[in-house]
Amino acid sequence: MRLLRDNWLLFSIVALLLCGLTIIVPQLRLMAASLLEEGGRFTMLHNRDGLQSVPEMTSRYSVKARNGQLDVALTSAQDLTIETKDAQTLLLSSPQNLSGRRNENGSVELTIGQTRFTLSQQAPRSLFANSAPAILDIKQQADTSVVLSHAANAYVTFENSALSLSAVHYLDFFTRSETLSATVNSLIIALTSTALAAVIGVSLAYCLARYQVAGSTAIVFLITMASVSPPFLGAYAWRLLLGRNGVITTYLGYNMSIVGLHGVIWVITWLVFPIIFLLSHSSFRSLDAGHIEAAESLGAAPSRVRFSIEIPLALPGIITGLYLATMAALSDFGTPRIIGLDVNALPVLIYTSFLSEAGRNPALAATGSVVLIGISSLFLMAQQIYLARRGFAVVSSRSLDKKPLSPIGHALILLAVGLALLMAFTPHLTVLVSSFLEWKVGLPRAIFTLANYTTMFKTGLGAAWVTLSLGIAGTFCATALGLGIAYVIIRKRYRIIAPILSLTVMMPYVIPGTVLGIGLIMMFNKAPLQLTGTWFILALAYLIRNLPFTVKASEAALRRVHPALEEAAISLGARPMRVFISITAPLVLAGAVTGATLTFLHIVTELSSTIVLYRPPWKPMTAVIFENTLVDADFGVSAAQTILLMLIIYIPLYFIVRYGQTQGKSGG
Repeated sequence: MRLLRDNWLLFSIVALLLCGLTIIVPQLRLMAASLLEEGGRFTMLHNRDGLQSVPEMTSRYSVKARNGQLDVALTSAQDLTIETKDAQTLLLSSPQNLSGRRNENGSVELTIGQTRFTLSQQAPRSLFANSAPAILDIKQQADTSVVLSHAANAYVTFENSALSLSAVHYLDFFTRSETLSATVNSLIIALTSTALAAVIGVSLAYCLARYQVAGSTAIVFLITMASVSPPFLGAYAWRLLLGRNGVITTYLGYNMSIVGLHGVIWVITWLVFPIIFLLSHSSFRSLDAGHIEAAESLGAAPSRVRFSIEIPLALPGIITGLYLATMAALSDFGTPRIIGLDVNALPVLIYTSFLSEAGRNPALAATGSVVLIGISSLFLMAQQIYLARRGFAVVSSRSLDKKPLSPIGHALILLAVGLALLMAFTPHLTVLVSSFLEWKVGLPRAIFTLANYTTMFKTGLGAAWVTLSLGIAGTFCATALGLGIAYVIIRKRYRIIAPILSLTVMMPYVIPGTVLGIGLIMMFNKAPLQLTGTWFILALAYLIRNLPFTVKASEAALRRVHPALEEAAISLGARPMRVFISITAPLVLAGAVTGATLTFLHIVTELSSTIVLYRPPWKPMTAVIFENTLVDADFGVSAAQTILLMLIIYIPLYFIVRYGQTQGKSGG
């Protein structure tokens, strides 16, 4: 009865079931796939030369030839003997109970003790034969023997499809050179690029937050724009400039290339430094002036104040920025794929293992996915433990006054900011110029043209509509669901459901996009929940992946709304849902809009989950542009498509910044 009376409790249960079905269950299936081992198989060839084992089609079992017969060891002992009776008949015997039959599906089964095999044959068919090859058949002869008849010159396969729990996939993962190098490369890329980005981002954030720098507001806005650029854009542009046949390397005659591990680190450094900058800048701006003035009044040198007071107090924002940057670098699929080429990284390995037409290995993909989630979780735990063990709270807070700079100091800071912005926006400028150049055989010619945009509008708008439809639908659903979940967590605080719901919606934060996509495919690849290859699975992936943004943005906004406002409305007879719609929702609109904007920007630039999930005709712009960079395609048209994508990104960003400024002025 309480469930019927309390609409929020019903919403909480439905939301928890939805999150469990789309977040927890797919990851559990991935984990199960990494821990389950198939029973194995062996194949033999029976022709005029007798019996022969086929090693390349045999796994887990030992098959040895002896005196014209085959001895098969299913465990450590000889469990099955196969010998010839005539050209198309074999005698199978075992010291254990052995039985054969044809099941209801028409397949031939052989049971040896507790082990069951499904038998199949591949037989050549002669052009001059008047009839089809003989079918595979089995007849019981005794308790420990059967007679197997097959087609002439047939390959006969015995396959044990039983599954068992085993750590063999993890042992294989951590002993193979390919998987170990992918793991090491991913860690090197993530840690090195984050360290370089931290030096740049924290230094610039400190200078802009603590000193009077001309145009600081515009600089922060530009770095904000750089933080939401498509993740593969930098790799595409830098390869165009500094690749083996790049524009700059060809013009200067350099025999060098940015392609490789060093190039991946370089590109990702400029991709993630805005994240560290923005969070560090916010932390430095919120420092309490009292602490700094107290240290200075006691005679502490400026450098000591900086490293003993200012930076330690700003560590929550800095550490969070480092964590987010590390996660972005660790899960980046597009950059290693485009500019790494021979560099093996975990997201690329997982993708190729799961979807490659040659060498497909779903078990390896599942194991790599679990390893990648484990590494991401370790980084999150390290961040949480570090921040929990140290205190950063202040009793009161008084805003800092920015210090004036000498002309030389001012010029040096502006020079550093200019160089950082130039590096961050080099991909944007490169793509913009490329979109107006004529391209022949993958190389640009210094001829101005609008043909690239003409071609794009004729052929490429379908992908734009797919991107916009997914962005709008995903943003709307994520915002509505996120706001409701945030309200349950902050206001309702159900003893069991609220904590579980809070933990569940944050799980996609540590799940890389490639891994999330593979989990959804494993979950929704069969009826009655067959969504793979449809528009809906993309929308579902974007909804799940962006729930943490909308929930946390709404939580922050709800914490600023006093519960007394809602209690007053309820005391006057208003129903809880009406109170939420008419009072709470309008008051948290600014926070919800911020979360919605972040969600939209992440959806339209999402690549790692998109590249796993999309199927024509539901092909977003990120997939189109990404694939065109990997093949000998028309880069001019790809550049034009990228410019269109950037407009889709930056126009909403501009309006949300203007909206935020307007709200700030009206609030002041």
